[in-house]
Amino acid sequence: MTRHREPLRVAFVAGTLAQGGAEKQLTYMVAALKSAGARVQVYSLLAGGHFEPVLTAMGIPVVHVGQHDSPAVRVWQLMRALRHFRPHVVQAAHFYVNLYAALASRPIHAVSVGAIRSDGVKDLQDTGRWARCLLLLPEVLVVNSCAARERAMSSGVAPDRVHVIPNVLALPATRSLHAEAADGGIQAVAAGGLHPDKRFDRFVAALALARRRHPQLRGVIAGSGPERARLEQQASDLGLLPAGLRFEGHTPDLPALLRRSHMLALTSTHEGFPNVLLEAMAEGLPVVTTPAGDSSRLVQDRVTGYVVGFDDVTGLADRMVELAASAELRRRLGEAGRARVIDEFSPARLGDQLLATYSGAARRSRAAPLLSILEHLGASSSAERDGRCPA
Repeated sequence: MTRHREPLRVAFVAGTLAQGGAEKQLTYMVAALKSAGARVQVYSLLAGGHFEPVLTAMGIPVVHVGQHDSPAVRVWQLMRALRHFRPHVVQAAHFYVNLYAALASRPIHAVSVGAIRSDGVKDLQDTGRWARCLLLLPEVLVVNSCAARERAMSSGVAPDRVHVIPNVLALPATRSLHAEAADGGIQAVAAGGLHPDKRFDRFVAALALARRRHPQLRGVIAGSGPERARLEQQASDLGLLPAGLRFEGHTPDLPALLRRSHMLALTSTHEGFPNVLLEAMAEGLPVVTTPAGDSSRLVQDRVTGYVVGFDDVTGLADRMVELAASAELRRRLGEAGRARVIDEFSPARLGDQLLATYSGAARRSRAAPLLSILEHLGASSSAERDGRCPA
């Protein structure tokens, strides 16, 4: 009689399922694992959020484990919930829940996988005295950028415990031609949470400079956050309001906005592997970015867009003017960017990358049952690992 083989069970622990880059990548990871034959459940500290119905529609159970403010009680609630599912892997979707994933996995003898979804700088600053525990307690870390890998290793994490899995994006079925508006206007967009580390003030200053040379250039800032009032005041002082710059606020359908735009600017100081760059390139938009996180690895200077220095506002303005002045340049850079997303950042290899990470973690922790399941699924601990990072 043939023995029934146990399926791989993976539990993701998320702080929130709100509309954000980390949460979007969570849905891609869940889909990839489901396609590989794994059973997946998601445990969220906060109920609701943009991606909860998305996961539910995929047939993924979402369990709420954050009914109490005490971290100790939350860990206990998560432990109780996980006993019913009996996962082989407990994986964090956000850095600040690494501790929950690591502690709750131990009583059920599951392998714990932590996360860093940025370059790690702000994560370590925000978590203070807990930062070292959040880095070191999970058996391995999944990070989305080489910058995060370097940060983790400089903080004492062994290199073989850090697995780089870059963000991915399912491309839209169609793409916009980004034609000029009827009045000849060209739209530059900057998108993200309006927080200090995103440095939208650089975009506002560069837009004011660029419009002196190309008045048809207009700007849009898509996003909400505590910096909005200060940015609006800066824009007013520079004479950009109302014709030169529009504040969109929270934008549920960013791809639609990108399709109405002609270029994207990213002006952050800290990033991991920015989703917004992938989304813009997928829509055929040329991008101008600072070298925050892995931005300069994603954007090939003068091939798919431009990379400018962090405080090079003049250089940013120059690149925006060049793009505004030439539809052919925008087309050439935009097509190259879209081709790069198709070739290197589709979700097709994500399942193999995750299984390879679990294989490495299982070998570290000598988790023989998990290794047996992964070997049956064809996982290789060396598959697709760290290939994008320089030595």
